[in-house]
Amino acid sequence: MATDAQSRFAAIHDAVASAFPVQDFGVDQGRPIFTIIPGADDKARFLRLKRDLEPLDVLPLLRRRGGNTVVMLSPKPPATRVQWSLPVALFAATLLSTFFAGLLNAQGGLPGQHLNPVTSGLAFSLSLMGILFCHEMGHKLVSIWRGIDASLPYFIPLPPLIPGFAIGTMGAIIFTRAPAPNRDALVELGASGPIAGFIAAIPVLIYGVAHSSVVAGGAALVHTCLPTPRLVDFLISWILHPAPSAEVFIHPVLFAGWIGLLVTAINLLPGGMLDGGHVVRALFGARAHLPISLAAAGIAVYFRYYLMGALILFLARRGHPGPLDDCSPLTTRHLLLAGAVVVIFALSAVPVTFSCP
Repeated sequence: MATDAQSRFAAIHDAVASAFPVQDFGVDQGRPIFTIIPGADDKARFLRLKRDLEPLDVLPLLRRRGGNTVVMLSPKPPATRVQWSLPVALFAATLLSTFFAGLLNAQGGLPGQHLNPVTSGLAFSLSLMGILFCHEMGHKLVSIWRGIDASLPYFIPLPPLIPGFAIGTMGAIIFTRAPAPNRDALVELGASGPIAGFIAAIPVLIYGVAHSSVVAGGAALVHTCLPTPRLVDFLISWILHPAPSAEVFIHPVLFAGWIGLLVTAINLLPGGMLDGGHVVRALFGARAHLPISLAAAGIAVYFRYYLMGALILFLARRGHPGPLDDCSPLTTRHLLLAGAVVVIFALSAVPVTFSCP
């Protein structure tokens, strides 16, 4: 047994030494730690080291400690089999709950006054689930591309209880079992879902706006007194040209797009393990993550996303594990990607209030 452990350690040592110039070696809490001499190509070297250590069931971590750059080692979480039954069942249940939400909304007088309830329910459900599916697949495809062990998306059905404003879902979640390999991948993991969902929402919104009705009279912008994100304001003005005193009776597809933007904005709050929290962690590092998360909770309260604000505060103390390589800087392309999600948040975020003038 001792020989096997020695051989394994020798293989780990050789892998680290072949990837980086090793300056010193020590043990931290029973785990080996290598002090290395950093270089310009550390990002590529680290990815090669990660691949070399995979057969040994070890994950490397690149960190800075006391002015030194070190390679630390952590046990690799065991790979898990893809579970299909529960994700598929939850997806089907969420299809049904969103259908009944659209049905209830039509009966409660929200969108689709000119559609029968069944057609309204289908239009709402398929449009909303399409946006959410694209959002989750953005995350999943990046996790596959970047070698991040991640589950299938788990959609969360919500019983439609409020006539006129039933949603039928609380979105979906994906569980990752290992950190992103570097800061670039962490930005991609966080940004991919909101960008994919936002892109999917655009044709949904255009169709929904084009099939909504403008009725003269009244001062409300939307029949239900829904506040409208900047993107929806632009599309309504561009496509419908409503008079200042007109009302817009929204189509169920437009309401689905509105919820899709709301989900995008909530996920982009820059805190915790939300999509925006991943991007912030990659941009500003571990020390800034907690204060920015607290600020994100304040932003959530400002937009009246009270439940999400409370969740961010609850999870903030757990911090964020960060990527395996927490030293290599972001590329310019990934900085632009982070900037893109800020623009998406600005176009999507809207205070949740339903008071009519």
